[in-house]
Amino acid sequence: MSTPTRPPAGRPPAPQSVERRPERSMQAVLERAKPAPAPLKERKDERERERQRAERRRLAIVWGRRLGYVVAAGVLVWLVLLSPVFALDPGKVQVSGYGTVVDPTQVRDVIGTHEGASLATLSVGHLASELRDIPGVREAHVSRQWPDGLVVTLVSREPVAAVPDPTGGVVLVDDEGIQVGRASKAPKGLPTLTVPTGSDKVLDAALSVIDALPADLKDRVRSVTAATEDSVSFQLTKGPRVEWGSAEDSDLKAKVLVVLLESKQARKADVIDVSAPTLPITKNN
Repeated sequence: MSTPTRPPAGRPPAPQSVERRPERSMQAVLERAKPAPAPLKERKDERERERQRAERRRLAIVWGRRLGYVVAAGVLVWLVLLSPVFALDPGKVQVSGYGTVVDPTQVRDVIGTHEGASLATLSVGHLASELRDIPGVREAHVSRQWPDGLVVTLVSREPVAAVPDPTGGVVLVDDEGIQVGRASKAPKGLPTLTVPTGSDKVLDAALSVIDALPADLKDRVRSVTAATEDSVSFQLTKGPRVEWGSAEDSDLKAKVLVVLLESKQARKADVIDVSAPTLPITKNN
């Protein structure tokens, strides 16, 4: 085994040869770590593609919303106009106010012509006008009852007198002289009314007198006659005949008549004349 040669005493060992590497600055290292910049045209193209993608997304959202609105509107139109949900069901129509002369069958027939119509588009005004054409109907009010019904309120023309018809029977008229029906004879509680044929003014005067009477007194009137507008008279059931005269001062005449009928003398009289209400007269035949 060889012994390593020691340097001579008093001399320092010779330095060993060390391989030196080139120094690198920190800037050079960082520069090398960075990716090489893309060319300017490629960056512009990438931005343009991103802009186009964003625009396509925006358009897709916009048209998607519009399509949704169209579909929703179509469904709503179908639901309101074509679906059975809002279709009028005559069985769900409530009618009141028939009175004594309005024929319920005629009312149902008029309403039935609109069966299945959408309640949203049904003209309640037109339907009310059709109902007013029914004999005996004075007024008709119609309102919707969602989803498929109606509420109909009628105001009937009630007869107040029976006018003898030359051809037979009697014609029932209301307080406006409108014919509301016919009968073979005057119904119980309804007075007969005799006026010249075709004289509307005389008829109106007689009807005004009937309308001015208190309810309890009106029920006692058996018949009314009038040859002219100023010669209205009526016969009471189990009582005297009343000479009324014209329709003027009817309220005062009615009050005077009620007072006279409470006296024994007037009750025994054959005629009570209130044509001059401040100077009433009682007569015996």
